[in-house]
Amino acid sequence: MLNKTQFWHLRNHDLFDILSDSDISDLCIISNFKTGNKGDMIFFSDSDVKRLYTIKEGTLKICTNDKTGKEIISEILTIHDIFGHVALEGSKQAPKEYAKVLSDTIKVCSFEVAHFKKVLNRNPDLTTKYNSYVGDKLVDFQNKYSDLVFKDVATRLVEFFKKYAAHSGRILGSKAEMEMLLTHQEIADYIAASRQTVTQLINSLEGQGKIIYEGRKKVVIPDINNL
Repeated sequence: MLNKTQFWHLRNHDLFDILSDSDISDLCIISNFKTGNKGDMIFFSDSDVKRLYTIKEGTLKICTNDKTGKEIISEILTIHDIFGHVALEGSKQAPKEYAKVLSDTIKVCSFEVAHFKKVLNRNPDLTTKYNSYVGDKLVDFQNKYSDLVFKDVATRLVEFFKKYAAHSGRILGSKAEMEMLLTHQEIADYIAASRQTVTQLINSLEGQGKIIYEGRKKVVIPDINNL
């Protein structure tokens, strides 16, 4: 029996909006839904079964560990974002990644890569759209690592808040509101800075009234154009 939750998640996903209802129903057959809680590991890149994931509800972080074991956060992902074996091919040279839940709960949909590749082979338009998505993701990575080289920590922090607001928050005019799911340490891990520096910079932004922490999680940016 067709799962309506699966169907409507895929039907409303930007990647699959070019598919017919019949194609979406076929996609549901090879999909698997999974739920998790804050702190759970959802994905490991070195798992035996290669899978592609899309987020139905919630937020997670994609991480690697450096040689000392320190966590490095490469992406913050939320509803409809795709992660996992995005290249659809394994690589022994690729760093070992994992996905860890940031929100209280999460729901993800996944496909075995072998099955998903068969779907792409039957749908040239979907293949083109997926390749465009992968290309955009690569550009995002290139921009992030370019920022690490050419921009200072204060600039990277401001751009983190702007990107987080646009991707995971709500912007009304020039005002932005968001639920901040990352600790100061996790923000530091994302922008490649120390926790102490991030805390000092956030305190400075708060002192200038450019960001406002309301409680533990809610963050308000009164004027995102003047951050």
